[in-house]
Amino acid sequence: MDAVDQQALTVAVIQEHRLDVARLWLAFVGLGGDASEQHIRDYCAGQATLSPKERDALALAVNEYCADEGLPLRAPLSSFSLFRFQPEPCDPDRNGPYSSK
Repeated sequence: MDAVDQQALTVAVIQEHRLDVARLWLAFVGLGGDASEQHIRDYCAGQATLSPKERDALALAVNEYCADEGLPLRAPLSSFSLFRFQPEPCDPDRNGPYSSK
């Protein structure tokens, strides 16, 4: 996943669940993140970037918070592919399990 998509999706989860950035930052540091709390706030505002390692540490912090609170949305890791779960195009000439041919 590219940095822009990961940032947008992570920030969307943070905003949707109204997560506390200070609490996320503490978890982020515990997971190996090096950025300051202000840098994380700037990242969430779209005014800063993070390295892949730090983006993943923040995503993990978000996901741990969501899991602890039973919240459904999760932030993606940098290794996640947006296209991984897209179904293959339908081939009308191929016999499938629901084919009438």
